[in-house]
Amino acid sequence: MIKNIFIMKARTGELIFHKTYEDIFNVKLTSQFLSAIFSFVKQTLKTAKLSEIEVSEFRFIFEIENIQNDELMFAIFADRTDNLVELRNQLREIKNQFLSKFDLESFDINFDGEISKFLDFENNITDIIEKSKKLVSEEIEKDLIKIINELHTFSSFVTSSALLTQTGRVIVSYLYPNVLSEIIKLLESRFLIGNDKINELITLESFGILSLTGIDSFISVILFKSRCPFDTALTISKKFSSRLRNLIF
Repeated sequence: MIKNIFIMKARTGELIFHKTYEDIFNVKLTSQFLSAIFSFVKQTLKTAKLSEIEVSEFRFIFEIENIQNDELMFAIFADRTDNLVELRNQLREIKNQFLSKFDLESFDINFDGEISKFLDFENNITDIIEKSKKLVSEEIEKDLIKIINELHTFSSFVTSSALLTQTGRVIVSYLYPNVLSEIIKLLESRFLIGNDKINELITLESFGILSLTGIDSFISVILFKSRCPFDTALTISKKFSSRLRNLIF
């Protein structure tokens, strides 16, 4: 769950905008801490690339934008178990909308510290967060569950299945927790190297044959028993994903 959202001047820690969902710490002290971390990374490691920091059970996600003689820092503070890809997409959308809405020149050395004009950006934040909460209707979700149940009845090779987004967000899942965790890690790692979309992937794992099929922004997932023939797994996966596509779109 997202706890806080920050927009600030990276070098000084000067807050431009923040949104608090859960009051865990002093916001101003935290912005100074983030500024100090940015300065350390930039001066010691000779890079301005700051991606994420994990602190205990929490995680900071960063996006940096250069503005003439300074940098703007956009940051999300959330639970460490939250989906990294989903958070990154939300943060990038926040950055893009903020940069489109306000003039970057106003953040240069002549910035007078007046931040009241940015308060209505909270409406943009709300829209971005709310838009990402519900991807399918309750009616479609019920039909998804029906199709999944039919799949499990149809083949004795199928042990579990799911529908995820390409970023690893769970729509419906009957996967074992360890399997779901491995898939999300896979999607996060692919996202980080720029390969953010799966078309078709089938692998033999210690827990069985895992099949992932892309359906535009979604992925259908089936876990088969290890003794299932690969061609059978592929055929079932294609039929399953086709039914889901027809339902969703």
